[in-house]
Amino acid sequence: MGRENTSSVDTTNGDKIAAFGTQQKAAIKASFGPKDVEKKEQVVNAKKAVNVDAKKAKAKKKSQIGKSIS
Repeated sequence: MGRENTSSVDTTNGDKIAAFGTQQKAAIKASFGPKDVEKKEQVVNAKKAVNVDAKKAKAKKKSQIGKSIS
């Protein structure tokens, strides 16, 4: 807390909620380490590669069908 609360309004519940939110954010940030990011990026890249390969195969098949029709 940066400064003392001199307000006449009771803000203890708000302070508790704010502290809880800060703890949750810190826990989430701590769970994402640099090692985890590298692994997740590899998985995402692998999934993208599979999708790209499937799209290429589909496009190749369509182009062969188009050539055979004309």
